[in-house]
Amino acid sequence: MSKTNLEAIHTWLLRQNTATLDEITGRTTEIIGDATKKYVYDKIITPLLKQGKIDRIRRGLYTAIDPLTGKPAADPIIAASKLRPEYYLGYYPALRLHGTAYSHRAQTHVCVKPRHRFREFRYDGNTYTPIYTQDTWTNIQTVNYRGHPVQVCGKERLLIECLDNPRHVGGWEQTLKSLESLGGVDYDEVAQLLEQRVNQTLTRKTGYILKLLQQNSIFHKHLPQETLRRLENMVQGQPEYLEKGRTGPLNEKWMLYISPRFTDYLRGI
Repeated sequence: MSKTNLEAIHTWLLRQNTATLDEITGRTTEIIGDATKKYVYDKIITPLLKQGKIDRIRRGLYTAIDPLTGKPAADPIIAASKLRPEYYLGYYPALRLHGTAYSHRAQTHVCVKPRHRFREFRYDGNTYTPIYTQDTWTNIQTVNYRGHPVQVCGKERLLIECLDNPRHVGGWEQTLKSLESLGGVDYDEVAQLLEQRVNQTLTRKTGYILKLLQQNSIFHKHLPQETLRRLENMVQGQPEYLEKGRTGPLNEKWMLYISPRFTDYLRGI
């Protein structure tokens, strides 16, 4: 591989931000004709790694070193979108893509089917965390992020999944303060998704917290009462705890024991 072609690949990778071995092989084929993955690894990737012009994020995934900063160009969202062909971004990166993340987290959640699992890893200060799910298509959309197509869960699924697993957002305070500014939610879609999941605890939590958000956020003031009644009609069975290990009075409408301090998480909204 000539020096000129190596520089061309490096420049292309810098524009791409992050690329897989397959993508680099495809680009190489466009430049010099048919190329195998072994040829690309031996004649392009290895020399560029030795020259310090690219860096390995993990096996089969590479980023360029920015000549102006001397640091990896990799954007966590772009890198995450290339880990698996079937995936979606959820929790913190989804909140970020929807413009509602309350604070920064150096963690990117990649939702994949169990058979597409990968080990959590850390690169350049960011942790890439797999979240396992059997459903990678419901309420998923493709958005343009810095010129790259990225799969992210829709606002309705995002709201539900954050309430189901607030630990992935940093706890209840971070979750509520992020969801507070999540405008444009289709509440009928939220109810429909909950009906499909048949999860009493999640339905109760969603109903109670949507009511809180309606009372405290201008982004949720338009929440229809019909949606709340629809969720309330889904509630059945014995009381449960909103937060594990934290007791409080029973909210009979949502059949939840709720700590008197739970609403403190909304302070500052």
